[in-house]
Amino acid sequence: MNHRQEKLASLYNETVSVFLQKNLFIKDGTFSVTKVEISDDLNHLKIFFSVWPDSREKDVLNSLEDLKKEMRFHLASQIKTKFVPTLEFILDESEKKRLQIESLLKKAK
Repeated sequence: MNHRQEKLASLYNETVSVFLQKNLFIKDGTFSVTKVEISDDLNHLKIFFSVWPDSREKDVLNSLEDLKKEMRFHLASQIKTKFVPTLEFILDESEKKRLQIESLLKKAK
């Protein structure tokens, strides 16, 4: 990832996080953006997120899809680029995997 991509990814991460804090409502759960990756051509943005409890994941993903158009409009108004990237939401499984590994290690002791 070049410097421009890193800078844009960081800016998108911040902008997406603020937008979702204001517009995504999760009853009895928490949500966080864990990482944002932008493609080499700057036209595609992958937004990785985590949800707790796990039972809320599907609801959150549906809500994110519903907010996609509004979020792209918000990104266009906040970040001046030639094109607004398409958005893809991806559930970040890394925390779950870490907890599973930790659990397995404890059982092995």
